[in-house]
Amino acid sequence: MPASSALSFGAIDWLVVGGVLGVTTILGLVMGRRASLRDYFLGGRKLPWWAISASIVATEISAVTLISVPYLVYQPGGNFAYLQIVLIGWVLARLAIAWWVVPLYYEREIYSPYDYIGSKLGPRTRSLTTYLFSLGGTLSQAARVYLTALVLEVVLNEPLTKLSAATSVPTLALAIAAVTLVAVAWTWMGGMATVVWTDLVLFFVFTASAVLLLVVIAGRLDLGFERIWRVGIDAHKLDFLDFDTSPAKAFTFWTAAIAASWGGIAAYGVDQLMAQRLLCCGSVRDARRAIIWSSVGVVVPVLVAFVGVGLFAYYERNAMSAEGLALYERKGDNVLLIFVTEVVPSGWKGLVVAGILAAAISSLDGILTALAQTLLTAVYLPARRRAVALMAALSRPSPEAEEKRSIRVARTLVLAFGLVLGVLAFAMDSWSRSYGSILELSLTMATFTQGALLAGLALAWLAPNIGGSGFLWSAPMSLAAVLAVAWHGGEENKAISQAVFTGCAVLFTLAWFSLRTVSDLKGGSSVRRVFLQLALVIAVSCGLVWVNRYGLFAVEKSARADTEWLYLPLAFPWYVPLGSTIAFVFGLVWARDDDVSCEVEDARRM
Repeated sequence: MPASSALSFGAIDWLVVGGVLGVTTILGLVMGRRASLRDYFLGGRKLPWWAISASIVATEISAVTLISVPYLVYQPGGNFAYLQIVLIGWVLARLAIAWWVVPLYYEREIYSPYDYIGSKLGPRTRSLTTYLFSLGGTLSQAARVYLTALVLEVVLNEPLTKLSAATSVPTLALAIAAVTLVAVAWTWMGGMATVVWTDLVLFFVFTASAVLLLVVIAGRLDLGFERIWRVGIDAHKLDFLDFDTSPAKAFTFWTAAIAASWGGIAAYGVDQLMAQRLLCCGSVRDARRAIIWSSVGVVVPVLVAFVGVGLFAYYERNAMSAEGLALYERKGDNVLLIFVTEVVPSGWKGLVVAGILAAAISSLDGILTALAQTLLTAVYLPARRRAVALMAALSRPSPEAEEKRSIRVARTLVLAFGLVLGVLAFAMDSWSRSYGSILELSLTMATFTQGALLAGLALAWLAPNIGGSGFLWSAPMSLAAVLAVAWHGGEENKAISQAVFTGCAVLFTLAWFSLRTVSDLKGGSSVRRVFLQLALVIAVSCGLVWVNRYGLFAVEKSARADTEWLYLPLAFPWYVPLGSTIAFVFGLVWARDDDVSCEVEDARRM
């Protein structure tokens, strides 16, 4: 990708980017508190609800939104259909969380939804949900890091190319390292307080960037905003509602109203990336206000979608440069960045790029805090308490020393997860080729595990006395089922995918027989119940293989052309409803009667 004078980014632009990041860093240093774990992970529960509300929006509106949503609208056949997910599904989800989920988290002081689940279903369930969140969180945020690195690859083309030649490190890897280091540094400074206050600044930066882009585009068109509107109508870019009933289409009314609202409860209420912000409020009332008022943030995706219409109107009459066209052919998501570097005036260009980086970092520092906190409370602190109990006979460490030690461990975990995210982001370069856009890639990665997490919350709330023994089996089956409907291998790798899920079915059945069937029979459980459960396991395992082999749905290729059908897998918004249903139902059915008292008693001791 040769350096180009057309794709320019000058000293004034860098001054603007540096100023935004510098001011944000100073604010993080001033506002950050890290005297205790409560301060580091909950902000002392003294953060104002309006700042938390802005932080929720800043985390939700990542660089993926600012770059990929315009491409979703700009591309051939693209329109506003994605906004159905945002304006219908996610708003309904926020209301459900405010009235049903938030009160559960304020029954006692907890650091994550998985603490609540563990208090009801047992410590093993808390550990499992923590690991599931870590898996889904790292995969989804790695896609966001990858996209931001693509931005830096273009903006820092010349220096990154020189550094790559000197170090033999790919330019993409260098760009990923730069993004990750900034996010780790901000999270390192002061935990959740720093994250929330920096998110507040970044929210205004990327909102201003979206407005600026619309103004610049309108200024380059003969009729300004009127031209954007007319082109949007004539080219069907403003088409919003789609009542197609195919479950293979991601952006329809039914998907938004049912699947996206269902999945939104998991994303905003059970995924620690968002839930941790609600836990920083001082009361149930403030947490409800924070999540409800964050619905105002849906204005930002609407603005960004109009940017996509504007780009279509502009490039309808203006050709890209040769370098810009090469970037677009390499990845369609680059269309916004091409316009920024080729058309946006110097100085304003720096503000837009600062907005893109701000959106990326606001999501990344949040996930680093969430990952570090959940692993610390689910794994490290219980092990540390056992170690301290053993040392009591010799010398018991002071509470102050233990707090400082825990914070050091938390910051070490932030650094470790930053490294993991960087490695996964580099792998996203090859994975992204299987998806229509990086937005779809990012959203899909998160849904693999969110269904099981939502089922864990539902079991803890609706059936806390059954224990978590059934969920320990149903959650992995839920993850396998979602992967089975998502990955069919295509024509080239179809045999591989079928072999993988056949192996999963066999291993799951053998594990159940050796770990549950045999031990239940030895323990004197009902023979009829034991073999009915085994038969159900075999049936579910066979269903896993069948779904992977035949789980495709017919979709009409184009409503404006001759009828032609494509056969596609289930759309990603339905992964959470599918995964949560499997994990919840079989979490009940596979629960062990004689484990109930043990699981609940373990939970009470937490």
